[in-house]
This record gives sequence, structure tokens and C-alpha cells, in this order.
Amino acid sequence: MHKPSTFPKEKQPPTIFNQIEIEVAKRAEKGQKVIALHVGDAYRPLPKQLLTPVPDEEKLYGTGLNRYGDAMGDAALRTALLNKVRTINKLPANSIDCVQVSGGATGALHAGFSRLLNSEAEVLTLAPYWSILRVVADQARVKLVEVPFFDKLAEGLGIPVPARELDIAEYLKQYLTPKTGGIYINTPSNPTGIVLDKETLARIAAFAKEHDLWVFSDEAYEDYIYDNSEHISIGSLPNMFERTLSIHSFSKCFGASGMRVGYVTAPAPVISDLHRGVVGSHYQAGRYDMLMAWRGMQVFEEVVEGFKPDYAETWRWINENLQAEKLPSASGFYFFLKLGSNFDDLSPHEQVYKMLDAGVVLSPGEYFGNDYKGWARLCFTVVPPDDVKEGVLRLNKLINN
Repeated sequence: MHKPSTFPKEKQPPTIFNQIEIEVAKRAEKGQKVIALHVGDAYRPLPKQLLTPVPDEEKLYGTGLNRYGDAMGDAALRTALLNKVRTINKLPANSIDCVQVSGGATGALHAGFSRLLNSEAEVLTLAPYWSILRVVADQARVKLVEVPFFDKLAEGLGIPVPARELDIAEYLKQYLTPKTGGIYINTPSNPTGIVLDKETLARIAAFAKEHDLWVFSDEAYEDYIYDNSEHISIGSLPNMFERTLSIHSFSKCFGASGMRVGYVTAPAPVISDLHRGVVGSHYQAGRYDMLMAWRGMQVFEEVVEGFKPDYAETWRWINENLQAEKLPSASGFYFFLKLGSNFDDLSPHEQVYKMLDAGVVLSPGEYFGNDYKGWARLCFTVVPPDDVKEGVLRLNKLINN
């Protein structure tokens, strides 16, 4: 802990994402076009359905949105979410008391880590993983234990292997300590695009039950799958609901990362405890943002289908034209790829500048796990498809020179 007199006088450098955005803007001022494929965002505008009032909205949703509401989330929204998680995710939630609305999935994860785990507890984290999870864990005073995983489900790069070929229980057991309190899984995966099948999830579930672990299941990308894979919520498996936090977000399904609305489903007593974490950090999600989320839930498929054609077509094009070794993406917004031997000796900072000079920039792999030096994440939804394709062609040239 720093005292005021000992606090560093220099500010910390910005994150790699801030650095990239600053540098892209500088180069744009000089007339250089850099195609930035580094961040998981959507290029399309906010769906019009979220901005359009629903008939009889004041009766169905409520008024006085300038006032405090239910800090668990407005009841009309939680009712819609309860119906969704019961029918789509097959979770055995029995009332809106099983649903907490939060400030994005980030808020739900922070509440889960801080309320359910002891300070300094360890969370087995299937890697590569969402980079900001490190910050969430640090803020909650828990430790991520990185478990290289998604690449272990591939025999060589790009060839899926059934879960039975990896003894998941024995593999995960290597990372257990007396401090282990939970396991974090993200399927569909950011940054790999891999969708974990039912057999794999069942083996992870068995491990969690054997060692009495909480499961933090990040399912933000569940609505964007481009092949025949099926998204399964691990909390729907037998005897898993009581130990699983099923976490979702409107940032991805509605292309609305700026709304900052997410939600978590768990048994009511668990949600009651998480509620204190939400109140203690940000009190409640913004009520106008929750209203927009509710509007979208009234026409959920219509909104999601507005994004899918562009995303699916771009995903297919990259799958066929990216000239790099990559993990087998089937979903989400991403490809996780090898940058090639000419990046092997470069720091993440040097990798970024080498890419910037080539007019295309991705997120370096080290930010998704310590074992992923020489990898990078490509996001294909952050700029229009034609720009993505141009960026991939620039990347091919850079990697293969």
C-alpha cells in the first residue's frame, strides 16, 4: 500500500490498447492509414431497435428513469433475462432473484471474484483468455493461475481434437493449490474463437465438483457461432447451477459495448451476495442503458441477425485467406494466430510498432497469457469488412516477408 508521501510521482503508461489508438490517430493525421484490428468492438451503429420506444413502454417497463431503481436491475429487464436464460441457456433459474444486472460482464466478474473468493485466492484461468480479466482479478485481490488450454485442444495448429484426447482432470490438477477457489472459462472463447463442446465442459464440470470450485463462466459471445458448433452453458449441466456464475453481456450480442450492461445468473442466495458487490462498486447499471437492453430483448433475434451476415461472411473470408497458422476459430469476433519467425525476438511494444509500420495492427499475444509470445489476436468486427480484408492482406505480406 502506498502512502501519499510515497506514491510514485510519474503516471503509469497507458495500456497497449490506449497506446495503439494514440499511435493510429497520430499516423492518420500524417495521412497514413493504419487498419486497427486490435480491439473487440463493433463497427456498426447502435441498432435502431434499442433507440425506438416499444408500444406501451411506460406501462411495460416503467417511468422515472432519472431516479434510483432496483439495484439488482429493473424488474422488467430481469424478467426478460430470466426467460432468456431458462429457454436458451437451459439454466434452472426459478425467479428473477436469480438474475443480477451489472455494469457489463466486467462488473459481474468483479462482484463474483470479490464476494465469493477470499483475498489472494487463486482462479484457474483457461488460457489464452480475455486480457482485461487480469485487471479485474487484481482489483478483486485474487490471483489468476494461467492454464494453457485452448491450444492444447488442437493437434498442431488449426486441427480440433476431441476432449477425450486430453485428460482434463489430470491436466488441471497440476495447477491446483490449497488456495484454488475457482475456475474461469470463456466459451465461445476470446481470443481464440473456439467453442467448447459438451464433452469438454462435462469434464471441466466434474473437476469443479470434485474439488469444490466456483465456476466463472463468461459467455459473452454465445450468439455468434459460424459453423455447426453449439454453445452450451456449463451451468445447465447436472448439479452445476449451484456452483456456476453464468455471465453474459449486451456489449457483443447487440454490438453495444458502450452501454455497459451485463448480467449474471446463479442461485438466489449467490445472487444476494453478489448484489452487495455490485452496490459497493457501481450501485446499479444505468437505467436508460437497461431500458435499451430491454427494448432489444423484445426483438432479440431480429437485433442479433442484423449483425450476423456481415460477421459470418468476413469470418469465412479470413478463414480462407489468412496466411498464418491459427487456432480453429468458429465463433465470436476473433482469430488467434502466429505472427511468424520475424517477430520472435520482439517485445510486445516492438511488435506493435512493426505492425503499425506495415499499416495493420493486432493485439500481441502476451496480453492473453504469458505463454503466448509470438501470437496475436485479430478482431474482424471493429472496422467494415472491406477494411478487414485489406488489413488481412497487409498482414499476410508482413508475416510472409
